[in-house]
Amino acid sequence: MGNTPKSRSRPMTLPTDLRLSDEEIALMTDQELAEYEAILRGEALRVGIRGWRSQAREDQLPPDGPWSVLHLRGGRGSGKSWASARIFAELINSDPLRDESGTGQWAIVAPTYGDARDVCVEAPESGLLAALGTDRNEVDSGRSERVALWNRSLGELRLRDGSVVFIDGADDGALRIQGKNLRGCWAEEIGLWKRWEQAWDESIAYALRKGDARLVASGTPKSDMPARSLVQRLLRDPTVTNRRLRTFDNAANLSEAFLESRRLQVGTRLGRQELEGELLEDVEGALWSRAWIDEQRVQGPPELRRTVVALDPADGTATGAEQAIVAAGQGVDGHFYVLQSEAHRESPLQWLKRAVRLARDLDASLVIEKNHGGQFLVDLLETAMKDLNVRAPYSMVNASKGKTTRAEPISTLYEQKRVHHCGVHEDLEEQMVLWTGAPGERSPDVMDALVWGLTKLMGYGIGSGEGESAAIPWRAGVGDPGEAVPYRSFSDYDLDRWVRT
Repeated sequence: MGNTPKSRSRPMTLPTDLRLSDEEIALMTDQELAEYEAILRGEALRVGIRGWRSQAREDQLPPDGPWSVLHLRGGRGSGKSWASARIFAELINSDPLRDESGTGQWAIVAPTYGDARDVCVEAPESGLLAALGTDRNEVDSGRSERVALWNRSLGELRLRDGSVVFIDGADDGALRIQGKNLRGCWAEEIGLWKRWEQAWDESIAYALRKGDARLVASGTPKSDMPARSLVQRLLRDPTVTNRRLRTFDNAANLSEAFLESRRLQVGTRLGRQELEGELLEDVEGALWSRAWIDEQRVQGPPELRRTVVALDPADGTATGAEQAIVAAGQGVDGHFYVLQSEAHRESPLQWLKRAVRLARDLDASLVIEKNHGGQFLVDLLETAMKDLNVRAPYSMVNASKGKTTRAEPISTLYEQKRVHHCGVHEDLEEQMVLWTGAPGERSPDVMDALVWGLTKLMGYGIGSGEGESAAIPWRAGVGDPGEAVPYRSFSDYDLDRWVRT
């Protein structure tokens, strides 16, 4: 980097409360870069190893409780490398085996050795040295509080407590990691690894054998990336904690010029990949094709004949699926329209109240899968409606058939071009195009809710289908036997007029 920037549209400032973009850093003179690194170093020392948490978004934080693999997948500039470096530094600093077995070995693997050195260790903002509250100049002069030595030629970083961090490139198979007894590893930009099978399944997997070893993986997924199979594996693995980071969620830490240049990509296929961190490729054996979704996408629905809000409850485990809600309707044209999709980790009562409000707003009936919760879930729904003073028609369904069997008819509707997504539903669509039904795959919560909702619309009415009880309350003996009760306040109803079957 020269002493004079290539170009400058405004005076370069270095505020302590605003992190600069890569574009701004590239325009710095050597002196400005040194001043900027000093500010970051002072801030890191002031707040300590865990102080970064107060600046992080929720999607950048490691999960509470035990975990083994954390996958941070995000768009460009979303803060995934910044978060990965700090999670990794925190793991080293809080090593549970230190008191019992002494300090241990750690590793960073990036696409190339140079990436691991320049990006993962030395980057002034998102590198490990910055996360440890220091920089290369301070380490080289012996003034670093935590780092004793950084040998960038050998790829070894030694901390003053005796911990050692090795770096290597996946394009060489990460052979330097083999034979190590690692307590943790940071795997950067995994989708770009050319020799990923050797690096991941041999070098790293066999080295992570010490105690409560943990692995932090990060990257921006691309349809043409060499390690797409590895990314797909992580997304489908129920033991992996997957997080998606979006570029515009990190707007406070990016330059306005960068954001403005990317706004034109919002909603496009490229934008969904580069800004939203979506994996935009079809998986062999998946029940849905992305083309089926994209080609039939619309901005809004026509007049709807009926609407449902379908719910898929979580399985009650800490690592299980989220509480999912999908709203869909059948148009006067006979086609089906997906209106809204969402998933939350919240109490069952909060989730049910959210669904009741949405059903009220859309004049929809509720469809609830009750395998997880049973009668308790029914009673809790009644409580939610009473608390909101809203009486919503609902039906309960049992998952008496496997997920694949239930999903196949809905997949056929998409193939026949009879289902339209109103807008983009990122989480739902990703679950659809990645799910194959193979044993051990993560439970597709939002997709399950979609299947329940469209199945109900396909055979709408009171009926007594397999594993299904009649709705409560339906209007008895008036017009269409499946006609839902108009939405009014709970106290307006004479419950003796409604039939429970």
